[in-house]
Amino acid sequence: MNIINHYFDALSQQVIVFVGVVIFLILFFIFAGNHIKKQDPVGRPSKLMILLETYYSMMSNLVDQMFKGRAGILKPYCTMLIALILVSNWISLFLPVDAPMTDYNVPLALVVISFTFKYVYEFKFNGVKEFLKGFVDPVPVMLPLNLMGLVADPLSMSMRIFGNLLSGSLIMMVFMSALGFVQNQIAHIGPMASDGTPYLNIVGALIAPPLHFYFDIFAGFIQAFVFTLLTLVFTSISMDFDNTSSE
Repeated sequence: MNIINHYFDALSQQVIVFVGVVIFLILFFIFAGNHIKKQDPVGRPSKLMILLETYYSMMSNLVDQMFKGRAGILKPYCTMLIALILVSNWISLFLPVDAPMTDYNVPLALVVISFTFKYVYEFKFNGVKEFLKGFVDPVPVMLPLNLMGLVADPLSMSMRIFGNLLSGSLIMMVFMSALGFVQNQIAHIGPMASDGTPYLNIVGALIAPPLHFYFDIFAGFIQAFVFTLLTLVFTSISMDFDNTSSE
Protein backbone atom coordinates (compact mmCIF):
# COMPACT_ATOMS: atom_id res chain seq x y z
CA MET A 1 0.00 0.00 0.00
CA ASN A 2 2.86 2.38 0.80
CA ILE A 3 4.38 1.67 -2.60
CA ILE A 4 1.09 2.59 -4.32
CA ASN A 5 0.76 5.80 -2.30
CA HIS A 6 4.36 6.72 -3.10
CA TYR A 7 3.70 6.13 -6.79
CA PHE A 8 0.65 8.38 -6.89
CA ASP A 9 2.43 11.05 -4.85
CA ALA A 10 5.18 11.12 -7.49
CA LEU A 11 2.68 11.83 -10.29
CA SER A 12 2.32 15.45 -11.28
CA GLN A 13 -1.02 17.18 -11.53
CA GLN A 14 -0.68 17.30 -15.32
CA VAL A 15 -0.25 13.53 -15.61
CA ILE A 16 -3.29 12.88 -13.40
CA VAL A 17 -5.35 15.35 -15.43
CA PHE A 18 -4.19 13.69 -18.65
CA VAL A 19 -5.34 10.28 -17.40
CA GLY A 20 -8.68 11.88 -16.55
CA VAL A 21 -8.94 13.27 -20.08
CA VAL A 22 -8.23 9.82 -21.53
CA ILE A 23 -10.97 8.25 -19.39
CA PHE A 24 -13.40 11.04 -20.31
CA LEU A 25 -12.79 10.60 -24.05
CA ILE A 26 -13.17 6.82 -23.82
CA LEU A 27 -16.53 7.22 -22.11
CA PHE A 28 -17.57 9.97 -24.53
CA PHE A 29 -16.80 7.93 -27.65
CA ILE A 30 -18.56 4.90 -26.18
CA PHE A 31 -21.61 7.08 -25.60
CA ALA A 32 -21.28 8.62 -29.08
CA GLY A 33 -21.02 5.18 -30.69
CA ASN A 34 -24.15 3.97 -28.94
CA HIS A 35 -25.90 7.21 -29.88
CA ILE A 36 -25.06 6.74 -33.57
CA LYS A 37 -26.23 3.12 -33.54
CA LYS A 38 -29.65 4.25 -32.29
CA GLN A 39 -30.05 6.80 -35.09
CA ASP A 40 -32.59 6.14 -37.83
CA PRO A 41 -30.60 5.52 -41.05
CA VAL A 42 -33.28 7.22 -43.17
CA GLY A 43 -34.25 9.84 -40.62
CA ARG A 44 -32.81 13.21 -39.77
CA PRO A 45 -29.39 12.83 -38.09
CA SER A 46 -28.72 14.49 -34.75
CA LYS A 47 -26.31 17.41 -34.40
CA LEU A 48 -23.87 15.18 -32.50
CA MET A 49 -23.90 12.63 -35.30
CA ILE A 50 -23.26 15.31 -37.93
CA LEU A 51 -20.38 16.72 -35.90
CA LEU A 52 -18.75 13.33 -35.36
CA GLU A 53 -19.19 12.23 -38.98
CA THR A 54 -17.70 15.49 -40.23
CA TYR A 55 -14.72 15.15 -37.90
CA TYR A 56 -14.09 11.52 -38.81
CA SER A 57 -14.49 12.19 -42.54
CA MET A 58 -11.89 14.98 -42.42
CA MET A 59 -9.39 12.81 -40.56
CA SER A 60 -10.13 9.78 -42.75
CA ASN A 61 -9.55 11.75 -45.97
CA LEU A 62 -6.31 13.21 -44.61
CA VAL A 63 -4.92 9.80 -43.62
CA ASP A 64 -6.06 8.06 -46.82
CA GLN A 65 -4.40 10.69 -49.01
CA MET A 66 -1.07 10.16 -47.26
CA PHE A 67 -1.21 6.37 -46.95
CA LYS A 68 -3.11 5.41 -50.10
CA GLY A 69 -5.59 3.27 -48.20
CA ARG A 70 -2.92 1.39 -46.21
CA ALA A 71 -3.25 3.24 -42.90
CA GLY A 72 -5.03 0.44 -41.04
CA ILE A 73 -5.17 1.03 -37.28
CA LEU A 74 -3.22 4.28 -37.67
CA LYS A 75 -6.42 6.00 -38.85
CA PRO A 76 -8.41 5.56 -35.61
CA TYR A 77 -5.27 6.24 -33.60
CA CYS A 78 -4.69 9.65 -35.22
CA THR A 79 -8.40 10.42 -35.07
CA MET A 80 -8.27 9.86 -31.32
CA LEU A 81 -4.85 11.50 -30.93
CA ILE A 82 -5.86 14.94 -32.16
CA ALA A 83 -8.99 14.88 -29.97
CA LEU A 84 -6.91 13.82 -26.96
CA ILE A 85 -4.34 16.59 -27.38
CA LEU A 86 -7.00 19.19 -28.16
CA VAL A 87 -9.04 18.46 -25.03
CA SER A 88 -5.84 18.35 -22.96
CA ASN A 89 -4.84 21.77 -24.26
CA TRP A 90 -8.26 23.33 -23.65
CA ILE A 91 -9.12 21.80 -20.30
CA SER A 92 -7.37 24.58 -18.37
CA LEU A 93 -9.97 26.99 -19.78
CA PHE A 94 -12.74 25.20 -17.88
CA LEU A 95 -10.99 23.75 -14.83
CA PRO A 96 -8.42 25.28 -12.45
CA VAL A 97 -5.66 22.90 -13.56
CA ASP A 98 -2.50 23.12 -15.63
CA ALA A 99 -2.56 21.87 -19.21
CA PRO A 100 -1.22 18.28 -19.28
CA MET A 101 1.17 19.04 -22.14
CA THR A 102 3.15 21.41 -19.89
CA ASP A 103 4.59 18.31 -18.18
CA TYR A 104 7.20 16.83 -20.52
CA ASN A 105 6.27 13.27 -19.50
CA VAL A 106 2.93 13.59 -21.32
CA PRO A 107 4.16 14.60 -24.81
CA LEU A 108 7.08 12.19 -24.44
CA ALA A 109 4.67 9.30 -23.80
CA LEU A 110 2.62 10.25 -26.87
CA VAL A 111 5.78 10.44 -29.00
CA VAL A 112 6.83 6.97 -27.86
CA ILE A 113 3.45 5.60 -28.96
CA SER A 114 3.54 7.48 -32.29
CA PHE A 115 7.05 6.30 -33.16
CA THR A 116 6.13 2.77 -32.17
CA PHE A 117 3.51 2.94 -34.93
CA LYS A 118 6.17 4.33 -37.27
CA TYR A 119 8.58 1.44 -36.76
CA VAL A 120 5.85 -1.19 -36.79
CA TYR A 121 4.62 0.08 -40.16
CA GLU A 122 8.15 0.37 -41.48
CA PHE A 123 8.90 -3.25 -40.56
CA LYS A 124 5.55 -4.39 -41.95
CA PHE A 125 5.78 -2.72 -45.37
CA ASN A 126 9.55 -2.51 -45.96
CA GLY A 127 10.96 -5.39 -43.95
CA VAL A 128 13.82 -5.49 -41.46
CA LYS A 129 16.43 -5.60 -44.24
CA GLU A 130 15.30 -2.29 -45.74
CA PHE A 131 15.08 -0.76 -42.25
CA LEU A 132 18.70 -1.65 -41.49
CA LYS A 133 19.78 -0.59 -44.97
CA GLY A 134 18.36 2.87 -44.30
CA PHE A 135 21.07 3.52 -41.72
CA VAL A 136 23.80 3.50 -44.40
CA ASP A 137 21.87 5.51 -47.01
CA PRO A 138 22.93 7.37 -49.05
CA VAL A 139 26.50 6.45 -48.05
CA PRO A 140 27.84 4.32 -45.16
CA VAL A 141 29.54 7.33 -43.58
CA MET A 142 26.05 8.60 -42.66
CA LEU A 143 25.58 5.73 -40.18
CA PRO A 144 26.30 7.83 -37.03
CA LEU A 145 23.93 10.60 -38.11
CA ASN A 146 21.18 8.15 -39.06
CA LEU A 147 21.52 6.46 -35.66
CA MET A 148 21.21 9.85 -33.99
CA GLY A 149 17.99 10.34 -35.92
CA LEU A 150 16.40 7.52 -33.97
CA VAL A 151 16.53 9.79 -30.92
CA ALA A 152 16.58 13.24 -32.52
CA ASP A 153 13.25 12.93 -34.37
CA PRO A 154 11.08 11.88 -31.41
CA LEU A 155 12.96 14.23 -29.09
CA SER A 156 12.38 17.25 -31.34
CA MET A 157 8.73 16.30 -31.86
CA SER A 158 8.04 16.04 -28.13
CA MET A 159 10.02 19.17 -27.27
CA ARG A 160 8.14 21.15 -29.93
CA ILE A 161 4.69 20.73 -28.42
CA PHE A 162 6.01 20.88 -24.85
CA GLY A 163 7.98 24.08 -25.42
CA ASN A 164 5.24 25.86 -27.36
CA LEU A 165 2.50 25.14 -24.82
CA LEU A 166 4.68 25.76 -21.78
CA SER A 167 5.88 29.08 -23.18
CA GLY A 168 2.28 30.04 -23.94
CA SER A 169 1.29 29.29 -20.34
CA LEU A 170 4.19 31.34 -18.99
CA ILE A 171 3.36 34.26 -21.26
CA MET A 172 -0.26 34.16 -20.05
CA MET A 173 0.94 34.19 -16.43
CA VAL A 174 3.10 37.24 -17.12
CA PHE A 175 0.25 39.03 -18.87
CA MET A 176 -2.20 38.22 -16.08
CA SER A 177 0.22 39.58 -13.48
CA ALA A 178 0.75 42.72 -15.53
CA LEU A 179 -3.00 43.18 -16.02
CA GLY A 180 -3.56 42.84 -12.28
CA PHE A 181 -0.94 45.51 -11.62
CA VAL A 182 -2.44 47.88 -14.20
CA GLN A 183 -5.95 47.32 -12.83
CA ASN A 184 -4.78 48.19 -9.30
CA GLN A 185 -3.31 51.43 -10.61
CA ILE A 186 -6.59 52.52 -12.20
CA ALA A 187 -8.96 50.87 -9.75
CA HIS A 188 -10.72 54.16 -9.08
CA ILE A 189 -12.43 53.93 -12.49
CA GLY A 190 -14.86 51.22 -11.37
CA PRO A 191 -17.00 50.77 -8.25
CA MET A 192 -15.05 49.85 -5.13
CA ALA A 193 -15.80 47.23 -2.47
CA SER A 194 -15.61 48.02 1.24
CA ASP A 195 -12.02 46.76 1.41
CA GLY A 196 -10.93 49.05 -1.42
CA THR A 197 -10.76 46.42 -4.20
CA PRO A 198 -12.62 46.99 -7.47
CA TYR A 199 -15.73 44.99 -8.24
CA LEU A 200 -14.88 44.83 -11.93
CA ASN A 201 -11.51 44.10 -13.51
CA ILE A 202 -11.99 46.40 -16.47
CA VAL A 203 -8.51 45.90 -17.94
CA GLY A 204 -8.64 42.12 -17.61
CA ALA A 205 -12.11 41.95 -19.16
CA LEU A 206 -10.92 43.82 -22.24
CA ILE A 207 -7.48 42.29 -22.81
CA ALA A 208 -7.61 38.76 -21.35
CA PRO A 209 -10.16 37.22 -23.82
CA PRO A 210 -8.05 37.88 -26.96
CA LEU A 211 -4.96 36.52 -25.19
CA HIS A 212 -6.81 33.37 -24.11
CA PHE A 213 -8.15 32.93 -27.63
CA TYR A 214 -4.67 33.01 -29.14
CA PHE A 215 -2.50 31.25 -26.54
CA ASP A 216 -5.06 28.69 -25.35
CA ILE A 217 -7.65 28.06 -28.05
CA PHE A 218 -5.82 28.83 -31.31
CA ALA A 219 -2.36 27.66 -30.25
CA GLY A 220 -3.84 24.58 -28.58
CA PHE A 221 -5.58 23.59 -31.81
CA ILE A 222 -2.51 24.26 -33.97
CA GLN A 223 -0.25 22.18 -31.72
CA ALA A 224 -2.73 19.28 -31.66
CA PHE A 225 -3.00 19.32 -35.46
CA VAL A 226 0.77 19.67 -36.02
CA PHE A 227 1.59 16.82 -33.63
CA THR A 228 -0.90 14.52 -35.36
CA LEU A 229 0.29 15.60 -38.81
CA LEU A 230 3.93 14.93 -37.86
CA THR A 231 2.92 11.46 -36.68
CA LEU A 232 1.45 10.81 -40.13
CA VAL A 233 4.39 12.36 -41.96
CA PHE A 234 7.11 10.49 -40.05
CA THR A 235 5.23 7.23 -40.59
CA SER A 236 4.46 7.78 -44.27
CA ILE A 237 8.01 8.77 -45.29
CA SER A 238 9.34 5.58 -43.70
CA MET A 239 7.12 3.44 -45.96
CA ASP A 240 8.16 2.61 -49.52
CA PHE A 241 4.81 2.83 -51.33
CA ASP A 242 6.37 2.18 -54.71
CA ASN A 243 7.54 -1.27 -53.63
CA THR A 244 4.51 -2.15 -51.52
CA SER A 245 1.92 -1.05 -54.09
CA SER A 246 2.77 -4.00 -56.30
CA GLU A 247 2.29 -6.57 -53.55
